[in-house]
Amino acid sequence: MPFAYFRRLTRRQQAIYLESDGIVTMRLPEAPRLQPLVTVLARALESGDRATTESAAQRLVGGLARALGAPPVRVKVLAARPHAGWGELHGLYESPGRGEPPLITLWMRTARQKRVVAFRTFLRTLLHEVGHHVDYTLLRLGDSFHTQGFYARESHLFHQLVTDGGVLMASVEEQMARMERTAEDFAAAIKGVSDAALSRRPDDKSWSAKETLCHVRDTEESFMLRFQTIMEMDEPRFLPGDPDRWATERQYQRNDAGEALQAFRVRRDETLKFLRGLRTEHWDRGGVHPTRGRMTVTDFVGLMAWHDDNHLDQLKRALAGKP
Repeated sequence: MPFAYFRRLTRRQQAIYLESDGIVTMRLPEAPRLQPLVTVLARALESGDRATTESAAQRLVGGLARALGAPPVRVKVLAARPHAGWGELHGLYESPGRGEPPLITLWMRTARQKRVVAFRTFLRTLLHEVGHHVDYTLLRLGDSFHTQGFYARESHLFHQLVTDGGVLMASVEEQMARMERTAEDFAAAIKGVSDAALSRRPDDKSWSAKETLCHVRDTEESFMLRFQTIMEMDEPRFLPGDPDRWATERQYQRNDAGEALQAFRVRRDETLKFLRGLRTEHWDRGGVHPTRGRMTVTDFVGLMAWHDDNHLDQLKRALAGKP
């Protein structure tokens, strides 16, 4: 089913949209030869160095273009994402004109807290912009719309590149095992820590350990709602969240850390029970994330496992006084 904006398009644009929507795969020849470049990019991003990340991203995009038979495209990596009332800009594809190759711009740090973005998010953004390049130069669609087919092609590329079962894409079983341990890991990290220490922010842009706990508690509820919506609707579109606004409006600093952890523990148990009750075909159902594109239930579980690791590390850094 076309997205709502389809009705606002001209007849020509609707024809392009429907053609794009009907192409749901993007076979990547010799994908195993490109997978080492994905690992190089992950390490470069983890280093936090912009130039190194840009170089690694250019190598991967160059390899993708050659493998797909698409023309060359330049890559530029910048620091913090631009943002406004509509949200944060993750990536941008531009075709400057004759004589110059198209340009993909990627941002590697979050807008508000200036943290390096999660690797899976960064890679998804890179592939999203490559998808626009393919639409214009290889498929020659004449325009590039965010159709369900577009998001399916993006996911197809992603899963051909990230299939190692290791740090970049653990198995669902490994991810669920990680999710089972999370509450105990948080409990061990805050055991014996005073409320003052839990409430202390390492700087004016970073959360305290208590705010981090409240965030994972509330995000767990959001994840569960998305799972339920995916089961009840076909390809729902999700609205972006605003964690910083939650922290202010819900007065995270005035919450009790122990109660927040217990609430998270209860919600996590409910999530795991729900996931274990799914049938095989349910794991491929999905919805459209506001920044990551189409995500299946399997993709969301991977995101949750990463989210746990990321915020456990954030909590430990906050307790150590490090942003």
